[in-house]
Amino acid sequence: MPEVVVFCEDSFHERFITALLTRMRAERQSQFEFRCLTSTGGLARVGSEFREFLRDLARGRRNTPGAIIVLADANCKGAQARRDDLFPASSPYAQFRGITIVGVPDPHIERWMMIDSSAFNQVFGMGCTLPRLKCNRDEYKRMLARQIRAAAGFRPSLGGVEYAEDVVNAMSLEQAAQTEPSFGRLYRDLRALVMRLSP
Repeated sequence: MPEVVVFCEDSFHERFITALLTRMRAERQSQFEFRCLTSTGGLARVGSEFREFLRDLARGRRNTPGAIIVLADANCKGAQARRDDLFPASSPYAQFRGITIVGVPDPHIERWMMIDSSAFNQVFGMGCTLPRLKCNRDEYKRMLARQIRAAAGFRPSLGGVEYAEDVVNAMSLEQAAQTEPSFGRLYRDLRALVMRLSP
């Protein structure tokens, strides 16, 4: 059975991508496994763990997976710049570029939780407003917590990460992909991946 390995900046990214992969795999009735190799330590760690994994692949120390997914926030640097940071064109491991998907929430993963107001309404009892792009650190964490509190009447104890699976399962993925370009790119890449790994 094909395996997909995932590298995430933090636990919010891991919960979101795990829910998304699980849903897309079930909808397509695809047969692949996935596992997250990194989900703590921030951008520096995800980058170093990803590069070390590629180095091990190149040296034959690991079996080549069906795909590699890396997920890290743009942090207002821009999605393409972040992709280039994680897997630059000059990478010595370019032979793995074809099986690698780099997903970049722009600017932060919390914004993806607010893409689909109808999904937000299904989970929390009231829709939300997709915030305009801002670059202040932690601004989206505060916005997500405020919108959950306004909709559901309580402040999420983990900042909203605990609802990632619920929101992803309620989302209209096609509509969300059209609404938010950074999500759209990842969704299209994952859709192609799931089709490739389907029987």
